[in-house]
Amino acid sequence: EYLKSLAEDLVDDAIETYCGRELDPAEWDLESLKRELTRLFALEPEELLAIGLEGKNPEEMREAVWNRISARYDDKEKVVGPELLRRVERDIMLQIVDAQWKDHLYSLDHLKEGIGLRGYGQRDPLVEYKRESFDLFQAMKVRVDEEIVRYLWWLRPILNEDALPVRRQAP
Repeated sequence: EYLKSLAEDLVDDAIETYCGRELDPAEWDLESLKRELTRLFALEPEELLAIGLEGKNPEEMREAVWNRISARYDDKEKVVGPELLRRVERDIMLQIVDAQWKDHLYSLDHLKEGIGLRGYGQRDPLVEYKRESFDLFQAMKVRVDEEIVRYLWWLRPILNEDALPVRRQAP
């Protein structure tokens, strides 16, 4: 459920960015929307044609896109089984959070090194550090969510019919 809510939010954000309600339909950038949906959800050009984004309002686009990507993920779950997919989801989420957290700490180190220069600009370095570190943290959260969805939707399960099922021994 958490994963699907992340994906739904990303669909909403993409549609709002490229085909927002405040934009005139003549200003909509459908090609960029298609590229973003392909980048995030591994949608093939044929699937995008089947969805038919042209001539729809943002709510209809959202519904059509969400139905397609949700069905694709449900099909993936049917192929590998819910138990295995939950384990893969957990492992991928942990790896992504770990990598992004390390990058965030590295960014904070760089910020700490240069924060003293803010004093020359008549700004309180502590206030600037808090503000900028918060911005870095928010950006990291967005990257984590986006990477989790991207990795899991691009995941292609391959089942080896000839292999025997792996049995885990009790410890």
